Amino acid sequence: MRVRLTQIVDFWVGVPLCFLLACLRGVLKPFRSKSRPVPKRVLFLEISEMGSAIIAYSSIAHLKEQLQTEELFFLIFEKNRESVELLGLIPPQNIIGLSDRSFLAFTFGVLKALVKVRRLKIDSAIDLELFSRFTAIFSLLCGAKNRVGFSNYTAEGLYRGSFLTHPVFYNPHQHMALNFLALVESLVVPAEERPLLKRNVGVLVRDLPRFEPSTEEKQRLESLLKSINPEFSTSRQLIVINPDPGEALPIRGWPLENFIQSVTQLAARLPYAMFAVIGLERSKPYAEAIAAVLTPDRFLDLCGKTKTLREVVTLFSFSQLLIGNDSGPAHFAALTDIRIISLFGPETPALYGPLSSMAVNIWAGYACAPCLSAHNHRFTCCRNNRCLQAIPPEKVSAVALELLGSGSAAVSKSRLDPALP
Repeated sequence: MRVRLTQIVDFWVGVPLCFLLACLRGVLKPFRSKSRPVPKRVLFLEISEMGSAIIAYSSIAHLKEQLQTEELFFLIFEKNRESVELLGLIPPQNIIGLSDRSFLAFTFGVLKALVKVRRLKIDSAIDLELFSRFTAIFSLLCGAKNRVGFSNYTAEGLYRGSFLTHPVFYNPHQHMALNFLALVESLVVPAEERPLLKRNVGVLVRDLPRFEPSTEEKQRLESLLKSINPEFSTSRQLIVINPDPGEALPIRGWPLENFIQSVTQLAARLPYAMFAVIGLERSKPYAEAIAAVLTPDRFLDLCGKTKTLREVVTLFSFSQLLIGNDSGPAHFAALTDIRIISLFGPETPALYGPLSSMAVNIWAGYACAPCLSAHNHRFTCCRNNRCLQAIPPEKVSAVALELLGSGSAAVSKSRLDPALP
């Protein structure tokens, strides 16, 4: 199901549906109970972004500790289920998957999920999506008495009804980890407090859990890498490249020729390093272009070869560096000790930088960037991402060498710092 199609449906169907449901709730308001239950069975809604589950770790862990319960549930696209499972906070049976194979499959999946959630008697729904009408409507129809989500308050735009019992001000000037924490913390403040949330939630941020693959997982992945290239050895420096920005937001892609130049420069400075390109089967043209500038003994094409997210994170656990676009793999890499270089342009690292002290975010700081935001549903008129094209390969190579200890100085960054100039 195409991203743009979902955005169109969310607007043209979602807005009038939100309005009609809001009117109906207004008519029924005198007959509704004003009491709010103490949260015991909580549903998180975040269907489309794999990396957001990692960013939400502190929020889920904080709520789980507060409630002292396993009665937490998560609604997400089935293809992204593993991103929630990796955190180890929500039992696998409590993760509710939706199909995105087609609009019809999605619709039937939503109806099935609604029936399931209502049977679970969910009392609280926490909408992690940024102004999605679908998740707002779902939180209302699922029967939750506490409905938490982002609100504009007095700002313009992005109408999605008046369903929230806990409208939390969306702050575009702080990291999404803090925005998500504000959603969770709003459940314990006085109901009359407005705007929510009048608290400093930075003190609640937690370190991400360390991903530790089993011996069997390590051996299985090492065997896969050796079958692809017999020259592979865990004693060699391994640099992972993620050049494909994906079909959802191709505008976030650093030019392929820049990746090629940076790899060429690093290969010259690091004669014993190997380079692995990750991605789906569709990413093979990227891998082939990068392979052309390396000798066969120094290259691994992993496009379409890693079948699970755990295999990808296992790869990160014994690799030294990841260089890639602003996308999900950078957030999963933060579960390991790998060094990370994320290339930003249309979105801002101040909001979406990986939560790792070993991560460096590089961007050019163009006046028009970031052009993707919650307030435009991440849809931009830009067709020429010069903000990314302006990042020189030499800059990326220099930062990579510093991170690997082969440059002039070590690089360190706080996990919630804004971008590195």
